[in-house]
Amino acid sequence: MLSDQHPDRPHPGDFTQLKTGNSIGADPGRTFVIVEDLPPHQEHIVLNLPAGHPERDDWAAAIDLDDIATLTRVTPEGARTWAPNPDPEARA
Repeated sequence: MLSDQHPDRPHPGDFTQLKTGNSIGADPGRTFVIVEDLPPHQEHIVLNLPAGHPERDDWAAAIDLDDIATLTRVTPEGARTWAPNPDPEARA
C-alpha cells in the first residue's frame, strides 16, 4: 500500500504511462497498473500489466517516481489523468 495518500500521488489501482527513456526500458505508449510502493520514502513504485494482459502473471517491475509521465485514476465520479509532480522532500 502506498504510504502517502495525497490525492495527486500514485495510488494502487492507478494506471500509468512512463516517460521515454524510463529505467525499465518500457515503451512509453504502454499502460501499466500501480500495485504498491516499496518502503516509505524510497519513491519506488511496483507496476504490473493491466488485467487481461497475457503476460500479467509473469511480469512486475519497480520504477522510480520520476519515470512516470502520466497517471490515470478511475473513480465512480469519472476518470482523471495528470502528470505527477514529484515532491523532493518525500525523498528524505
